[in-house]
Amino acid sequence: MIQFAVIDENSFSGELFNDGRTINLSAGEVLHDVHDSCSALGKVVGGKLRLSRLLSTGREIIIKEFVPGEIFAELLVFTGDNYPGWLIATIDSEIVEVDRGRVMEHLKDPKSLLSYISGISLKMNHLSDKIEIMSLKTVAQKIAYCLLTDGVLSLSVTRTADYLGCSREALSRAISELEKDGMIERRGRTIIPVDKLRLENLF
Repeated sequence: MIQFAVIDENSFSGELFNDGRTINLSAGEVLHDVHDSCSALGKVVGGKLRLSRLLSTGREIIIKEFVPGEIFAELLVFTGDNYPGWLIATIDSEIVEVDRGRVMEHLKDPKSLLSYISGISLKMNHLSDKIEIMSLKTVAQKIAYCLLTDGVLSLSVTRTADYLGCSREALSRAISELEKDGMIERRGRTIIPVDKLRLENLF
């Protein structure tokens, strides 16, 4: 699956989160939702957090997953806008949040500011990949896009289906058809492209 670039803890001095607010979440617990305005920068210390959109049908679309060391709300902390989705603990998790004022103070250092901006630029480039995937019409095209972009696709059916915006059944069916046609090969929980030219011709 395409890996989103993230601003990680190495982009900051360790001191930034030392005075932050620690939040412990149980699996399934919501940290923030679309009605909350953002006033803090967050970091996953332990566990796993996901940013999701809930469709009118009740179906969940996972936009991004955050693992330990990853930072979130890098832009929202400055604008104060509402969160673009629901931030939910996938498993029991520990989060640290630092308020806007502390972040602003930290970014007065030129090196920290440059690192921060570079990380955001990379992240925006990868978000454009997500938009590209969602614009594709068929599941086979979405799989092909991921394979041609990353070279491999690590298969967790549920998470991959959520990421591609399709059902697990549709994903499994598309993978089986592509494998039968000799375009891809499954190696354990990993899918690799076999015939890149034919995958490209799916578009």
